[in-house]
Amino acid sequence: MKRFAFCLVLSVLAQAALVQSVAAEMVLIGGATGRQGNAVIDELTGRGYQTRCMTRKPDGKKAARITDKCTELAQGDYGDQASLDAAMTGVTKVFFYSGFSMKELEEGRNVVDAALKADINHVVYTSGAASAPGKGLDDSAKTQVELYLAASGVPYTVLRPVAFMENFDRQKKLILKKGITDSRAGDRIVPFISIPDIGFFVGEAFDHPAAWQDKGVDIAADVMTVDDYVATFSRVTGADIQYNRLPLDEYLKTFPKPLHRLFRWYEETGYENEATNLRTLLVRYPNLTGLEAYLRRTGWENIGLEPLQ
Repeated sequence: MKRFAFCLVLSVLAQAALVQSVAAEMVLIGGATGRQGNAVIDELTGRGYQTRCMTRKPDGKKAARITDKCTELAQGDYGDQASLDAAMTGVTKVFFYSGFSMKELEEGRNVVDAALKADINHVVYTSGAASAPGKGLDDSAKTQVELYLAASGVPYTVLRPVAFMENFDRQKKLILKKGITDSRAGDRIVPFISIPDIGFFVGEAFDHPAAWQDKGVDIAADVMTVDDYVATFSRVTGADIQYNRLPLDEYLKTFPKPLHRLFRWYEETGYENEATNLRTLLVRYPNLTGLEAYLRRTGWENIGLEPLQ
């Protein structure tokens, strides 16, 4: 009996050591000072990973804001292959994303090449749901980076987030005064996600590679129609938020030209074919932040009952 108890204790200790060893893996986080980078740092730290946070300016003001959250800071630039090679030394996993850039494709390929050279065991790349291969934007940089990653031989996951809830953060006065403007009919599908939930999905991919590796997945935290979207703002703000539907070409004039193609995609293709898969994801992960909860948490609640400042 004593020998059994002793062996049991050893088994428990061994399992604990294994968990600690896995959890202590070092992850390189590209774009660490950005909004997605910050969310991934917080999520992975909470899950027990070590984080090597890559930034072009480790001594800059943005880097100073994350220094206390990171295990290490590393100087690195997607456009500098040598810096990527150095940043990936001793790392087992890599997260990266990119914004709109004239060199986005070249820089994405640089990250993939460095990961292959460093024998990284899992790369998670966040792209965009409109850039999924076969959806009509296959010549976009994000689609091409995804295809390059998938063909590289590096174990990977591509997460494709939908529209960010954070895009509403500075629109309180505008929406209260002028309502919500779009080109889509009221029954069209509009999904949303908050940036911390992108971090959550990155953590899930790293924690459960068997379920996520070698896949590209669209991710959302709420899925609704345009009418539901407008009604949610009315309900939260306490105001009667109007919906202004514009013809597509007129609506596109309200955005910079580089965004026209994306917003044309929303109108002409959109998320109708993905709605079922996205809603299945919401059932699987019920703790994701819905749009209404996000708005209430970020200062929209009952602001329509107050005088506009």
